[in-house]
Formats: sequence, C-alpha cells, structure tokens
Amino acid sequence: MHKRREQPRLKFAIIVKDKKHHKEGITRNISIDGCFIEKERGFSTLLPTGSTIELFLDLPNAEKKIKVTGEVTHHGTHEDGMGISFKKIDKESITLIRQFIKTFLDDEPGQEWERTKAEYWEEVDRLKEKTRPHDDHA
Repeated sequence: MHKRREQPRLKFAIIVKDKKHHKEGITRNISIDGCFIEKERGFSTLLPTGSTIELFLDLPNAEKKIKVTGEVTHHGTHEDGMGISFKKIDKESITLIRQFIKTFLDDEPGQEWERTKAEYWEEVDRLKEKTRPHDDHA
C-alpha cells in the first residue's frame, strides 16, 4: 500500500553533502520530511536501507547550509538513488525548507511541483559545474 505524502514535495536539484562518506550529490526532490538523492550524481554506491546519514543541504538563497540527520528508507524504483527520511532537524532548518518550497507550492498535502525534464537537468548540470573541482595549477 502506497502511503500518501503528508507534506508538499518539490522536485528541485539541491547540492547535498555527506562529509562522513566524502560524497556530494544532487537531490531529485525535497520536503520538510526528507529528500531523494540521485545515484549517479556523486552517490554511486548506495548506503543500505536503515543506515543513518548526516547531510548538509545547500538551499538556494540560504545564508548557511542546513544540517540534517536522516535514515535511508529506500533506493527508488530502479535502485536510482536513496530516499532519506529526516530524523533530526532543527526548527530553523524546517522553516527554511518550508519557505523555500512555498516559493513554488501551496502548503497542501500531496502537492508536487515539477519543472520540465530539460529544466531540471539544466539545473543539475549547473550545480555539477559549481561543485566540480577546478584545476588551479593550469
């Protein structure tokens, strides 16, 4: 049985870092309850379901990165990433995520906003370029 989402979910590419495992990737979507991290965008090896993960989210226009502790809940339909349920997040971070999502969505359960695939992948490519190590010795 598929559980109806209780919070609006925004399909948006956001840089996410896992310092413990030295990984950086990009989200496919985010809500105040969790996010989905793309497999091919830095997290080529998926953590087992039930694993705890500490993440830093780089929301556009946020003054600081948002720190959350989450749990890997699933690997997507085709093992294409990791669904993360936020287990530890402070109230200020919840507010920042909620405000960010509200710039695109009304606050209704089950609502989802999605750009065209081309727009989404343009954002992913822009973020990949931003996070790519640059050769300063050239």
